[in-house]
Amino acid sequence: MAKDRDRLFMDKDDRKLYEKLEDEDLFKNKSRKEHFLYAMAIGFKCNVRLPLESRDGLFRTTDLRPEDESLIKTLALISTENNLEILSNKDEMYTIAEEYAHGGIRLIIDRIDSTPFGAYELHCEKDLFDTFNALNIE
Repeated sequence: MAKDRDRLFMDKDDRKLYEKLEDEDLFKNKSRKEHFLYAMAIGFKCNVRLPLESRDGLFRTTDLRPEDESLIKTLALISTENNLEILSNKDEMYTIAEEYAHGGIRLIIDRIDSTPFGAYELHCEKDLFDTFNALNIE
């Protein structure tokens, strides 16, 4: 029986991007796991999924809460066109999440670098506002 994976990975070249993210006010006092999940969501939203060229440990799978696991499972299901078999393969689910996070962290840093200081937070607020309005919730 294969041993379950004990950590989620980033591309080695992304370490400096995650470190840069920590310098932004919006991301200060957030964990690497939270940075990863945000990058994963942005990568998924923008449909940017990039394979990792070289892996470097980012955080332990034991740090994932049930709601984090649910998010990763949902992303994996959508990415595999609702193939339920993906839910029995944690390694593949984590790989999908890592690939979206790899694309997402690059998008986030590109946006931070291309906006004036402090303006990234405004972009995030607008994206959240637009997403919420698209849900048509009263």
